[in-house]
Amino acid sequence: MKISDLDVIELLDVITQAISPVLFKGLDQNTAPHLWRERVKLNAEIIGRITAVLQCGDEVGPEIHDLIELCTRNMQAGYEKSFSEVLGPGGSLSKIHRT
Repeated sequence: MKISDLDVIELLDVITQAISPVLFKGLDQNTAPHLWRERVKLNAEIIGRITAVLQCGDEVGPEIHDLIELCTRNMQAGYEKSFSEVLGPGGSLSKIHRT
């Protein structure tokens, strides 16, 4: 079996679930939104880098730098959109901090 034989989406799902408890350890509804955003950004950076490597398939070449930038940027945009419902104005965590 080679990397190119793997289901990258399935693998990323497992990796994301494995690192999330470490990255978000200690955060709860009382944590300031900016701290959540910092961790989300770090999570996007890590998953973006892993995604780039996996998308290279069986050999990683010099194009990895551009691919890391692209994947990280895409992850950050996706995560920011997902978390904006919770962290943005009117989000459930923002409401907690206003009470």
